[in-house]
Amino acid sequence: MNTNRIVSMKSVHPPYAAPALPDDVIEIGLLLPTQRAADLLRLAQDRQISVGQLLRKLIDRELAVSC
Repeated sequence: MNTNRIVSMKSVHPPYAAPALPDDVIEIGLLLPTQRAADLLRLAQDRQISVGQLLRKLIDRELAVSC
């Protein structure tokens, strides 16, 4: 059973009340040029993962390098 909550982006950064829990998720809107979206979809299909999984992997990799 998935117990994740979708929370507001405001709740992950002080000084806002009701901080997000580690298992919470946040929906982020993303505007991309059509060709980039098509490229992401093709890359995800090549790797047999969803675009969401691909983006999370890319984000995780970049955060690991910069943190």
